[in-house]
Amino acid sequence: MTDRKGGGRKGRPELRSKPGAYPQRLTLLATVSAFAILTAASPDFLGRPAFAQDATQEPLVETPEGATMLEKLVATATRIGENVYDTLSGSSAATRDQLEVEMPGAPVSQIMTLVPGVTTQTSADDPGIAINMRGLQDFGRVNVMVDGARQNFQKNGHEANGTFYLDTNMLKAVEVTRGPSSVVYGSGAIGGVVNFTTIDADDVLQEGATKGGRVKLGLDTNGFGPTVHGEAAIKIEDAAEFVIAGTWFQPDDYSSGDGEDIESAQDLRSGLAKAKFRPTDDQEITLSATRYFNTFENGTSSIREVDVTVDTYTAGYRYTPDSDFWDLSAKVYYTSTLSDQAAAAGALGDSEQSFDIGTAGLDIFNTSKFDTGAFSHELTYGADIFRDRVTTVDAAGSSDDLTPSGTRVAYGTYVQDKISFDDWLEVIGALRYDGYSLKDDDVRIDGERLSPKITVGVTPWEQVTFYTTYAEGYRAPAITETLIDGFHPPPVMGQFFPNPNLRPEVAHTIEAGVNLRFDDVIATDQLRVKLGVFQNDVDDYIDQVFQRFPIPGGYQYQNIAKARIKGFEFEANYDAGTIFAGLSGQIMDGENLTDGGPLQKVPPFRVVTSLGFRALDERLTAGTRLTVVGKKDDDLATGFVGEAYQLVDLFANFEVNDTTTANLQLNNIFDREYTQYLNADPSPGFNAKASLTIKF
Repeated sequence: MTDRKGGGRKGRPELRSKPGAYPQRLTLLATVSAFAILTAASPDFLGRPAFAQDATQEPLVETPEGATMLEKLVATATRIGENVYDTLSGSSAATRDQLEVEMPGAPVSQIMTLVPGVTTQTSADDPGIAINMRGLQDFGRVNVMVDGARQNFQKNGHEANGTFYLDTNMLKAVEVTRGPSSVVYGSGAIGGVVNFTTIDADDVLQEGATKGGRVKLGLDTNGFGPTVHGEAAIKIEDAAEFVIAGTWFQPDDYSSGDGEDIESAQDLRSGLAKAKFRPTDDQEITLSATRYFNTFENGTSSIREVDVTVDTYTAGYRYTPDSDFWDLSAKVYYTSTLSDQAAAAGALGDSEQSFDIGTAGLDIFNTSKFDTGAFSHELTYGADIFRDRVTTVDAAGSSDDLTPSGTRVAYGTYVQDKISFDDWLEVIGALRYDGYSLKDDDVRIDGERLSPKITVGVTPWEQVTFYTTYAEGYRAPAITETLIDGFHPPPVMGQFFPNPNLRPEVAHTIEAGVNLRFDDVIATDQLRVKLGVFQNDVDDYIDQVFQRFPIPGGYQYQNIAKARIKGFEFEANYDAGTIFAGLSGQIMDGENLTDGGPLQKVPPFRVVTSLGFRALDERLTAGTRLTVVGKKDDDLATGFVGEAYQLVDLFANFEVNDTTTANLQLNNIFDREYTQYLNADPSPGFNAKASLTIKF
């Protein structure tokens, strides 16, 4: 077995990628191009019309204010979602309809490139993902949730300090709010909030059916391996519904653009079970359970076989009577992430270690509506609490010192009033109180703060809305930041010191934006644009710094006085039925205002644009996506590679009949060699991903 940077481990022989084993790229591209031209140009092909008729406007699903942290993007085959382009915040979202066409089963790192202001940090030999939002990540700066349950797993090392694991085949929607403007579920989220929602029965069943399912079979050529995914659901009138799903995914190591084998093999198995009960027309109870289990090998100087098990349980209650006073949501949840690690076969050493992080939480809030004269109010008020329990075991090493065990409790309560006047003015004022306590056997610390928010939105014309926001956020120090105390494992020497005097981070964000909504620009079409600028000043920003004393010195998490991150974000969508296009991007800069120099994890300039068409009565959807990433000039100061690169992807989705759909993704078609900023490993070269989905 060789070092992971020097050529790769043996892998599974039956799945190992082999040079020359894939179809030639030119042949593949020619086949897809010929298929697209044939289907678009021939009205008689498969007996269907050549192009789709004018799209029919479908009613949008209205979400009561305060019932969720975001208004969802409703994306259909021919329509642009309206709600994201109405929100007075940096909000974005994507639904299963979009992802199933453009990125079915894609990793989170690829999906998040569609969202401005958001990037990821990953390691090829560990499928855990860290979300970076507006240059902030790690230790809960971005609140990542799955079905509303926080994902707070963290282990200290040379990679991200805060990752989560997710089977994206289970995804229904992704919802993002950038910045600390989300009052609901906002504790600690000075970077923003992202919620991954898993599928419901309606996502599985065909229209009008009460029972059914789906089976998806897929194959990747780079990281060669199969995907098998199944779903089944049943509805019992309007009283109850049930859904179960499972996935097996077993890719081998992938190759970078210059042919280097990158160790990335994994063996993923996951399952989901969800039930909804409606005892009355105005009450709904939701129960869900998911298990994610993955086996892979990880490490540089010492290779470890890792088993990761993630269990997430949620129980939710909604009460929505025909009343202006009640719109109640409540949820309890528990997430457990266990990473068991042992020396891989043939590797030196036999020490075992485990990292176990359990998070239990409760969220409850209600929205009441009333009028005072000419002003309409939507008053949202609620509370949340969560508890992290960290248990690290390493009898022979120092991992239990570097990711120390302990508990942390964070809690908050809030009130928000959305005031509307005459359809052209909206004012949102909010206050959020946050508190926390953190302890181990020897240390106990706590803190609290009141954070305000004010947003003003003006709609001088029906098509145009301007908004501006000032919001503050509060993040309590994490257990590791506070209690870390030990030595770096050999052969590298170095000491880490605890800091029980760490102060919480406080973010002060100013944001301004404009939402543009135009219909019938050229013909029967829609154009939606969202532009925003922001500046986030973080007081008492926590970073790891070297201190000289006690000699020979070591590293400690300390508060640096102030950090500033500012940027510009944009996204746009155009849809004319037969053709569609999208654009999103970001420009950001971060600075340590105390000591000078750049902030380490502020990503470079990025633009993603897509162009596609629909044909054959919208049974065929095909298109291309271009990703342009700029150079990060301060890579020597931050320690990360920041080379510029461009990627071209192709996608095609064809509904063979009412029950069968074929999908083909051609990613990085020019086999570009590149490394995504924040990542240590080169990213994948050309990959062809084919899947067949059958409904029953």
